[in-house]
Amino acid sequence: MKRKIGLLATARKKLHHPATAIELYISPLFVKSVHYAKEHYDAFYFYSAKEGFLTQDERIEPYNVSIKNFSSKEKQEWARKVIDELLTHEKPEETTVFLHGGWVYREHLQPALTRAGYHFEVPLQGYSIGNQLKWYDEQNEASK
Repeated sequence: MKRKIGLLATARKKLHHPATAIELYISPLFVKSVHYAKEHYDAFYFYSAKEGFLTQDERIEPYNVSIKNFSSKEKQEWARKVIDELLTHEKPEETTVFLHGGWVYREHLQPALTRAGYHFEVPLQGYSIGNQLKWYDEQNEASK
């Protein structure tokens, strides 16, 4: 049986001091996605515009960088680096990746995952932010 791996987007809303990746981001959507990941995945990681791939306990400084300001080439390189780092933690043949986050990130991560040999799913594809929050609330309530 393949391991279920979450690859979660980080958030714009952050603490104002250095913290671990799992603690730095404080938006409701991020907090709910982490709660969901803890209950449903064998392991999970994060991705951010500035840092790329992040483990839960990786300590980072607050920042203000958006992938929206990257060129197309920079976005492709960013996605390649994220997936290259994922490869050091999880083998494609042993995992299914569950990709959480907006299209602006996924449009480059999805092809990079495919090129690396990962099978992936996007559980919240097409959901608005409001519907994502509702979905996480429903899923998290059901797992209590």
